Amino acid sequence: MTTPQQQQPPQEQSPLQQPVAPQPAKKGFKVPRLVISLVVLVVLGGVGWYLSRDDALNAKVGDCLHQKGANDLSIVKCDTADANFTVLGRVEDKTESEVDAKGVCDQWDATTATYWEGKKGQKGTVLCLKDNK
Repeated sequence: MTTPQQQQPPQEQSPLQQPVAPQPAKKGFKVPRLVISLVVLVVLGGVGWYLSRDDALNAKVGDCLHQKGANDLSIVKCDTADANFTVLGRVEDKTESEVDAKGVCDQWDATTATYWEGKKGQKGTVLCLKDNK
């Protein structure tokens, strides 16, 4: 005689034993945050340069400047009517008080005006200018 076999209820598997479905492969390229940050900095730097490219502080010897206000000069083409001054020389690392006291631009005999740009109490740049009018 055969004995009937008892069926045992299926045992539950613990979460560690459950089969894990394979994850689908990620599509696309993930850009690291560092790369994004560098791109943003380069773009902002380019915009800053573009907006300040005609500032007097960027003037070189021989460039011409237009006076827009009392202390506001910008680089212009020398063949325009707006060219009020020509840059004769540049002197770096001078405080605003040194410009007048020491005759910083004396080496350029044709100097008729000076322009200093920097932060108060710190050293800045002096442009020695000749009046074009």
